[in-house]
Amino acid sequence: MGDNDTVVAAAASGLEFVRDPTMGVLRAAGIVGGFGQALTGAAGSLLAFEVSGSESTAGLPQTALVAGSAAAAAILSRLAVPFGRRRTLAAGAGVAMAGSLIVTAGALTSSLVLILAGCVLLGAGTASVMLGRYAAAELAPEAMRPKAMASILTATTIGAIAGPNLLAPASLAAVGLGIPALAGPFALGTLAFALYAVMLIAGLRDTRPATRAAAAATEPDRIASAAPGLAVLAVTNLVMVAVMTMAPVHLGHNGTGLTMIGVVISVHIAGMFAPAPLSAWLVQRIGAAPTAALAGWAMAGACALAAAGASSSLTLAIAMAALGAGWNLGLVSGSAMLTASVPRAVRLKREGWGEVGMGVAAAAGGLACGPLVAQGGYVALAFAGAVAAALIPSLVAASGRPRRRERRPLTNGVP
Repeated sequence: MGDNDTVVAAAASGLEFVRDPTMGVLRAAGIVGGFGQALTGAAGSLLAFEVSGSESTAGLPQTALVAGSAAAAAILSRLAVPFGRRRTLAAGAGVAMAGSLIVTAGALTSSLVLILAGCVLLGAGTASVMLGRYAAAELAPEAMRPKAMASILTATTIGAIAGPNLLAPASLAAVGLGIPALAGPFALGTLAFALYAVMLIAGLRDTRPATRAAAAATEPDRIASAAPGLAVLAVTNLVMVAVMTMAPVHLGHNGTGLTMIGVVISVHIAGMFAPAPLSAWLVQRIGAAPTAALAGWAMAGACALAAAGASSSLTLAIAMAALGAGWNLGLVSGSAMLTASVPRAVRLKREGWGEVGMGVAAAAGGLACGPLVAQGGYVALAFAGAVAAALIPSLVAASGRPRRRERRPLTNGVP
């Protein structure tokens, strides 16, 4: 096949991917899933603080959620090999529905235990929504996978921005029904995850599931080759979750109302997902590793701005938008580094590793952020986030450094 034929074939393959109706379903489902994910995630820390009255426990719902997300990602990625993505992603949404109902019950009974248990199950919804980007990548040619992932993240932006802005209306509706205000967002989240599951079951076209024999026959993967992508995803998520989790509580202490808190969270989430096309373009233009290094510097700058302007809602909103944009750069570049040019069974395994790594790191950040704020204030947390984010370029540079080759003895002066 000549060069012209190769170009034409690639263009035709790309056009087929763009017009694929399954991509439309994934984008629409991403909107709904992003809505449920963002709404329940934004309400968790506020609900825990309301029930316990302690800043130290305000980060626990996010910790429980990301821990549940990590466990669910590992399970869903493994089950996707024999059962396909359609059923496994929908199952994750179903578990999230149950979790949202349990948190609602916890709000009604002022039970922190129920709230945390429900948040663990809600993590399955987060895992399902985030794994949707890989489902899109699987439908695309190799060269267009970053763009495919970016398209789902961009669609998720719509729902993710709308979710936090319904904190106040959903809470008011709950009060009108005679139930605790913050039970409202979780009741609405239950409906969102139900619709998300229905959309996936009805419209997602699965690629052919791999048989156990095919998966076993795949050449064993090596963790070392996946380490750079894992490191980028983990550190990126740790910083974002830790710094953002306590932002609503910090704003509340400064006298900021629920409406403004919702706006700040929405701006942050817009930064998390809206720049995805730019992130994909940078990955294709300059490479995944340089884009990941750029993500680290962007997040470090955002955290420094959050520390410097912690007393201003406007400055904090700008910092949260920049933090989200840096996270998006890290997510797209880290995902591309993790899954580039490997067989399907290996790719599914690596996807699970990536989500688990993100979840474990974020759980650590969620556990640490409450006590850190209680001891040193939000400024200390933001500075710690800046230091951690600044490590990302060094991690990428170290992983890309070529190994020293053994020096062979000289023969007549020639190696």
